[in-house]
Amino acid sequence: MQSDHPITVNDPGRLLTLTYVVSLSIIAILSLVVHFMLDSVIAEQNDTGKIVNVSGQQRMLSQRASLFAVDYLLSGSEKSQRLSIAAIEKMKQNHQFLLSEHFEALEKGEPSPLSETLLNLYFYFPSDVDNKIKVFEEQIKAVLTQEAGAAMTLNSTKSLKFLQLAESDLLIPLHNIVGQYEKESREKVDELRHAQNIVLGIIILTILIEAFFIFRPMVAKVSRFAEKLQRDANFDFLSGLLNRRAFQIVAQQALAYSQRYKRPLSVVMLDIDFFKRINDSYGHEVGDKAIKHVAKILKMSSRNADCVARIGGEEFVLLLPDTDRAGAFKLADKLRDRISNNPLDVDGKFIDITVSGGVSFVMDEHNSIETALSQADDALYKAKQGGRNNVQLA
Repeated sequence: MQSDHPITVNDPGRLLTLTYVVSLSIIAILSLVVHFMLDSVIAEQNDTGKIVNVSGQQRMLSQRASLFAVDYLLSGSEKSQRLSIAAIEKMKQNHQFLLSEHFEALEKGEPSPLSETLLNLYFYFPSDVDNKIKVFEEQIKAVLTQEAGAAMTLNSTKSLKFLQLAESDLLIPLHNIVGQYEKESREKVDELRHAQNIVLGIIILTILIEAFFIFRPMVAKVSRFAEKLQRDANFDFLSGLLNRRAFQIVAQQALAYSQRYKRPLSVVMLDIDFFKRINDSYGHEVGDKAIKHVAKILKMSSRNADCVARIGGEEFVLLLPDTDRAGAFKLADKLRDRISNNPLDVDGKFIDITVSGGVSFVMDEHNSIETALSQADDALYKAKQGGRNNVQLA
């Protein structure tokens, strides 16, 4: 039952005409895509060159500001004072330019355009460049306001704290930022070039196909499209299980069969315990892995005749033909135990996952599967109230 497609695509022939028209235009469209991709490569290289240049200036400006500040302390030169201030101001302007898109995105409530690596370099320990530039600026300006020319001032640890930043604490992270910008630039350009080559290859392939195999490729394309529609209509993209809509269709068919031939039919609902805590503690990516992990165990532990579906965020349902209440409870508890004893392995770190379950038996008087689902959901609620990681009967 799990492999059935309750929803089918009828009369795909009307798509044939549209596919034929599209195929006549595809070469021109792909040619335009190649053109725009080439423009994107050029624009990306120009933008990257500017960013890399500006970020590279930061290293030089930090050294320039600190050297002129030291010279001011030693000689009292007003020129060195001005040059140091100019360097630090330019460094501040460059920093604002490099992070302008980041702060604009935050103001709009949008995700930062910076990569995770750059975010770590700019805002998090140990690099924390954003904060260190502010500290560096404050220390430089504080030094430049001191009375210059005194040897004791030069030997003052407090006065020369900025040198530690300029020599390593700030310089090394700035160097790493330049390297990261260069790395990400190469990756973006390589991706665009790779995509451009792929599209160019598609153009050549399309010319050959349209020259020698017009009809058969169109039919194959329609077939693939119909298959994709069937898949998307019936299956949950994350877990690979049936989705709620497809489950209801299969379940209603199973209910009609059960009532007609007087065969037992049971429903089991399972819900991952403390799923929000998993997302909050480990991130949504791990949460998705937890859903896939549970789905895999359910699929591997069920019979071919059983129907397994994901009908909610962390909620699963099993439809068990030819299974009475006791058998359904036994299977649900076995699944609960199997999930509990098979923690999720995330890069060598094991995360315990448990589920709570509710079991209901489909009665003859049930007109729809929704009644049995509602009863199983009530039993699931009791299992949650009973401490979780247990199964309750409706």
